[in-house]
Amino acid sequence: MPRVRMYLRMITRAFARRISRVLVASLSIIVGATTLSALAIITYTVPEQIARELRSYGANLVVSPAGTQTVRVEDMETINATLAEAGVQLVGYAPYRQDNLLYNQQPLPAMATDFALATVLRPYWSIDGQLPSVAGEVLVGRDLAQRYGFKVGDTISVVAQAEQGVDSEPARLTISGILRTGGTEDAMVLLALADLESLLPSGGRLDMIEYSLLGDEATLESVASTIDREDESVHAQVVKRITRSESGVLLTLRALIWIVSIVIGALTMISVTTTMNAVVSERATELALKKTLGASNGQLVGEFIGEGVILGLFGGLLGAVGGIAVAGLVTQEVFNLNLQASWWVVPVTMTAAALVSGLGTFVTVRRIVGINPAIVLGGE
Repeated sequence: MPRVRMYLRMITRAFARRISRVLVASLSIIVGATTLSALAIITYTVPEQIARELRSYGANLVVSPAGTQTVRVEDMETINATLAEAGVQLVGYAPYRQDNLLYNQQPLPAMATDFALATVLRPYWSIDGQLPSVAGEVLVGRDLAQRYGFKVGDTISVVAQAEQGVDSEPARLTISGILRTGGTEDAMVLLALADLESLLPSGGRLDMIEYSLLGDEATLESVASTIDREDESVHAQVVKRITRSESGVLLTLRALIWIVSIVIGALTMISVTTTMNAVVSERATELALKKTLGASNGQLVGEFIGEGVILGLFGGLLGAVGGIAVAGLVTQEVFNLNLQASWWVVPVTMTAAALVSGLGTFVTVRRIVGINPAIVLGGE
């Protein structure tokens, strides 16, 4: 303990005598640690949040009937259980069924879904009005509304033509909203699965189930194979174009952040090395005197590396706090996301800063070892 106290006392006095150098070194470490910690947070939190955002703009796995088989609601429940067992993170899913209705003896393309699920999977839907909330309410696509002059609040009478050619009893549907998607839905009437089932009973038939899952292409392919194996009546297919685009964006973002982090770390180490070299030059006489009094090269090197590590820990602590603040600002202003940072970044940043500072100090070891007391104290 006395040696430790003496060691810390020596380092503290060394800092006090060269406060300007210490401030320069500390500032460079704080700036570097702030940048590195902010980049670390962004690297490990933003891509995951971006992946979730991308996943909310379309499905990356589509389940449809296998061959002449029929997909039913119970198949969806089986698939969901399979995904849960596989440990795949599910962002959203939605079932769909398509049929034709008749309006004034004119064909009316209809798509049935669960609106609560579909709007999570397709948040880009633009609705003039509101979502159907009770039985008998529907959405009408923009193009279809323009074709027939439908407006929000209108009530339309439709019939369903059964396979035997016998029309069902007319059903009255209320338009709760006009839908704009830029896709095929603009030319359809959208209603709840239960409403279409009451018009055209099919025993819970579905034409397609869309899934939005977190995972790379290999993970999704594995999931699709598992679904096909577990249920022979369905076929799962990965939407590769979307999956590859997402993977490319996230990989590029992470690679860019790592490159910038390496550059910042190198610049911080160079700054610390330069400062410590200047300190060695200023303290050449002091180091020579210590050698004359019996101090070994190892003790002097240990003293300098200790100074660097302490500076690194101090700068890393302040840098971690600053990094969390900077990362929060960047994620909000640039990515429009809410930061979900953990305090693990504080010890990690302090350790990294101490290592970088220690390595920067270690570069000056040769100068310390090369000091000749006779020459330095002789004034040469």
